[in-house]
Amino acid sequence: MSKKMDKIIKLNDLVSESFHRKHIIVLEPNEKDDKINDDVIYDRASWRLPQEIQEFVNKLSMDSSLSDEDKILSIFERLCYEYVYDDNLISYIQKAGDNSYDLPDWYGRDIDQEWEDNRKQHNRRVCYEVSRYLAKSLMELFSNREDFETCILWDKGLTHYFVGLTSNNYSITLDLDDFNNIKDLTRLKTGLTAQGIKILDDKQHKFTDALDKFNANRGRDAVKSIENEIEDSNSTVKHIKTGNSNYAKMVEPDDVVFLRSAIEVLREKYNIDAQGLYEYMKEIVDIKLGPESRKKIWKKIGGNDEQATRYIRCLILFIQNQEYIIDVDERLLRSFDEDELRKSNPVFIPYTELNRDRNEIYDGK
Repeated sequence: MSKKMDKIIKLNDLVSESFHRKHIIVLEPNEKDDKINDDVIYDRASWRLPQEIQEFVNKLSMDSSLSDEDKILSIFERLCYEYVYDDNLISYIQKAGDNSYDLPDWYGRDIDQEWEDNRKQHNRRVCYEVSRYLAKSLMELFSNREDFETCILWDKGLTHYFVGLTSNNYSITLDLDDFNNIKDLTRLKTGLTAQGIKILDDKQHKFTDALDKFNANRGRDAVKSIENEIEDSNSTVKHIKTGNSNYAKMVEPDDVVFLRSAIEVLREKYNIDAQGLYEYMKEIVDIKLGPESRKKIWKKIGGNDEQATRYIRCLILFIQNQEYIIDVDERLLRSFDEDELRKSNPVFIPYTELNRDRNEIYDGK
């Protein structure tokens, strides 16, 4: 076994200990090692960088004013700003067992040139794609350095890719799209701290110090950050609440006023995407109102045919005996009537009633 593989396998051992789950090492297809074990595979798609990312990495490689750690964080940040999560993927996931899921490989993992060409039409990506971009960027950044090794780590049960990096000084994982929380794809766009970077070993605190510096002027808590944004704004909502609270109560419950203000900030100030808005507003609702006050619902985004049709998640809210919907596609909150579900060709579909045909392969557009 090569020294490179020995270092990557030791990294994977650290990851499994930290995450309490087994992971499979995924290597670039054109990298062939003479001896690997059963926990190492070669990826099913080539690791190619989009032109704009390639140019960014090339420029970064020539910048002698930045430390290695700052360069890693710069690439991570650039990818978070460049891409959004492809929320249509969620409609194809099926629960396979206790804390394990199943997803067709054709959705981003085992892809062809047609898929890659279609993805150039927008900036929606899934974990397989952004992890390849990140891993390839780091490999090129340290192509002449024997002290850095990079791989992709596959949590097969969660159908999830993320990136591992190890050096003589530290070992870390980098995940742009944490499945269970607000993804860094969203957090960094809205001025929040990066939470998807886990430091497994860093005795000299080199990466720890760099990450602390990177996060220094960012908010950690999403709800507190949005509360501050609303407080600082000069919106009509703030004027109504402070200048005529009786009128505000007569028109809408305070919780609705607050949630609508939060959406306004995320839409107008940050131009947040649909999936980012869903994640952010779900966390706000769960903290402010409790998860029992909401339920998920699908919205159909029609294409030319079923192959090109997408489904994304929205939120139904129950506030003071009224139903509201956070339509993340339209990026607004409004009253909701259950009759909308009974139309002949409904746009909204109850969450448990959507069954996607996995043989009808989504084309990536």
